[in-house]
Amino acid sequence: MGICQTKPKVNEPQSKMKKMNTEQRFMPKPSRILDVNYKQIPNKFRRQATQKRVQQIQQFDSDTQGLFGLTNLGNTCFLNSSIQALSNTQPLTDYFMSQLHIKEINPENPLSSQGNVVKSFAQLIRLLWQKVDQYQYDDMKVLKPSQFISTIGNYNPIFAEGTQEDAHEFIAFILDMIHEDLNRIKKKPYVEQAKFMKFPTNEDAEEEWKKYLSRNQSIIVDLFQGQMLDTLSCLTCKSSRYCFEPFMYLSVPVLNRECELQECIEEFLKKETLKGDEGWNCTNCKSRRDSNKKIDLWSMPNILIIHLKRFKFNSQFRAKIRSLVKYPLQNLSFENLVCTKQTEKPTYDLYAVINHSGTLTSGHYTAYAKNRDDLHWYHYNDALVTPVQQPESLNDAYLLFYFKNSVEEFKRQTLEGINVSQKRKTIKNTIVIKQTMLNMHSQQSNSNISDYKKNNNINLAPSISSQAQKKMLFRKQTKHFQIVKASEQPSFQQESYVIQEEN
Repeated sequence: MGICQTKPKVNEPQSKMKKMNTEQRFMPKPSRILDVNYKQIPNKFRRQATQKRVQQIQQFDSDTQGLFGLTNLGNTCFLNSSIQALSNTQPLTDYFMSQLHIKEINPENPLSSQGNVVKSFAQLIRLLWQKVDQYQYDDMKVLKPSQFISTIGNYNPIFAEGTQEDAHEFIAFILDMIHEDLNRIKKKPYVEQAKFMKFPTNEDAEEEWKKYLSRNQSIIVDLFQGQMLDTLSCLTCKSSRYCFEPFMYLSVPVLNRECELQECIEEFLKKETLKGDEGWNCTNCKSRRDSNKKIDLWSMPNILIIHLKRFKFNSQFRAKIRSLVKYPLQNLSFENLVCTKQTEKPTYDLYAVINHSGTLTSGHYTAYAKNRDDLHWYHYNDALVTPVQQPESLNDAYLLFYFKNSVEEFKRQTLEGINVSQKRKTIKNTIVIKQTMLNMHSQQSNSNISDYKKNNNINLAPSISSQAQKKMLFRKQTKHFQIVKASEQPSFQQESYVIQEEN
């Protein structure tokens, strides 16, 4: 049972089995070593795919790491599958294997855990990717995440109580905590979110992104975050309000029939009518009005997480939608789904899936992930890890993890980086706004149109943010997952925790 492996040769004396100390086991491969001031993290998935490295899946490869299972400690399958998906997020693992987090912990951030959560998470990742030889694997193929669970229980007890929890909510929590623990901004300036009454320009988008970066910079921002445009339009006076929002995942509806993933994304981007108490408090009418709500994707992240909203809640019933959603393994394209021309081609390859089988009240989480060393798919079912040809049980897919396949490196997000990119703007990479914007500006004078084109001959910063403030409130009946600031900040214990290796 467990990981695909070969047994030690009969004629191989046990005395020759090598025992490695902790430092040797954690020593990263040369390709994983990064500097704390990195400008980009290599996209190893893409490089290996280009090199077409092929191995026999039945053979044990001593270079293949990351195949440890995780013990279920009582309804912790949601956590185990989430950790395996994040562990197989290659650039994130590279960061922790290089121990860059130690130099970037921000203990003074009141929204952080003073580094306790990120240190525990990093220790678990390094254990999952430790070096072992063929003969040690049988005794070391499963790890207990008890130390990690104990640590996060101090900051969100719901994930450590042994109850069935939601993998999506856990992913949101842990990425937010890692971000705050590693936030490079020591003193956050006060910034005000701009609300535009006309369709915003590329300069407007970059300015709002700069505001976000002035308060939020971390490995999570670098990898997972993008920018969307939220539009509200009054159905009475026809006025509109445009506002840029960061996002870290797309929470898309699942149709009540067999469908393609792109159909779910298109449904997410459709205009929605809000009526009555849900309507917009129109700033022009000075009262709440029926309105249209529209979301547009402005800039796409390097790592894209898509949440399929399979759990439906309303006043009449609660149910799970088990419709088959066909998702592509390669070249998921957003070229016709974004409202601006991207500086990097927005196409993605799948590298991990979190599945939920069962019902709304009783189910089980597992994960599929593509190993960054041998490029083979594996099924992670708590302690059991088995090789597979590709992800199966498509109607159980709950969270999809994609990486941008059009780039060799994932760039760091910095204010300086935006300024540099502005100097390199060319006609070839000019941001082209969709017909909505063109129609809006068609009423301007010829001179204004000429000036507009001149001013907008620019590039959009590659990936943009989505981590909002701290606690997350999940709105189940809207077309997207919102993160809003909680009314109060969590209190954190001042104790320090020594992370110990588990046998």
